[in-house]
Amino acid sequence: MPNDNTSDIKEVQKEEAKFFNSIAEIRTKDGHVPMEADIRSATKFIPKKDERLPLIDPVITRILDGGNIDKYLDLVAHKPGGRVLDICCGSGWLSLELARRGQIVDAYDLSPEAISLAKKTLAKNSHKKGFGAINYNIGDVSEVDLGIKKYDAISGWAAFHHLPDPSDFISRANVALKEGGIIATYDDLEMGKFEKFLELSLRFVLPQIHYSYLDKISILFKLLTTKRKLPEEIFSPMEEAKHHSVEDITRIFKQKFKVLYFNQKNAFVGTPIMTMSGSDKFRYSLARGLVFIDRLLCKIRIVKGFDQIIVAKKK
Repeated sequence: MPNDNTSDIKEVQKEEAKFFNSIAEIRTKDGHVPMEADIRSATKFIPKKDERLPLIDPVITRILDGGNIDKYLDLVAHKPGGRVLDICCGSGWLSLELARRGQIVDAYDLSPEAISLAKKTLAKNSHKKGFGAINYNIGDVSEVDLGIKKYDAISGWAAFHHLPDPSDFISRANVALKEGGIIATYDDLEMGKFEKFLELSLRFVLPQIHYSYLDKISILFKLLTTKRKLPEEIFSPMEEAKHHSVEDITRIFKQKFKVLYFNQKNAFVGTPIMTMSGSDKFRYSLARGLVFIDRLLCKIRIVKGFDQIIVAKKK
């Protein structure tokens, strides 16, 4: 019989699957190709106001990324024809990119809709030269037998902090990695108060989708004169329960593995420039300038990046 804690985790995981099922459904309406399915053919997605989802613009995403995705992928796909485990793969963009680099990918996710979208996107893949293979699976990677020295790389993009027990999984991943194997993670950090202030200031100053300046002034007035609070950041069920585990994940990576690449970026510009309205020329030019300032402030440690990438090697 499972204990109460196990039962609670299973219930949260069910809600997690529902959460990502709904996102997959919303973001594929009207023929949209979401970034989380294929970063090469993705289309711009502008959510309705009541959907409370971010605008997804592939160009802005590339500006925010600054080449880090390619760096991440190249390090994970370090061995030609290597075998890679992609945990919490979602709608499959990372698995797809790894396979395009010749990797054999075992991919797992709790969401049936996300896996279904990933399989449909895979079937439409036109980049077949040097393509490896992807084995998509619906399931909890925490309960999968990872084997011993089976994988050349294990990757979790926005994934490790969704796991019920990241420490236990990382220990099992270490056993599953071949000698010199790569383990890589991208995680969202908790935003500091100063960074949050800068983000909100930018959202007030910059033109934003769904909100006129009159709307923003009205919201500000209500915040100053009533007990109204700003909308909270949206987390998935597992992420909300485990959001603070990123610090533990970082510590474990540094203790157990040899870190090859570490980067924290986008301290406060992500949401303001992603939700910015106006012509594309205006948005992209301003986004590049603001991202430059954000990275400079991160580099001199005035602010702390919200996005963190760690790529490490088995000792």
